Amino acid sequence: MKTIASYNNPMDAHLLHARLEGSGIASYLRDENMITLDWLAANAVGGIRVDVADEDYERALQILKAE
Repeated sequence: MKTIASYNNPMDAHLLHARLEGSGIASYLRDENMITLDWLAANAVGGIRVDVADEDYERALQILKAE
């Protein structure tokens, strides 16, 4: 798994997650619950990280850049 983006706002992380899933790329939101429960901890834990499988990394980056 590789991280392609990190967000402090859960909505932004979910938007990217939905775009990736809609393009056929499975993604995982790491630390989502931690940030949702205590948004002040976002900087301490590195935000909500959007992870994809190693084999989907390049394609996921192209989708991220098309934003």
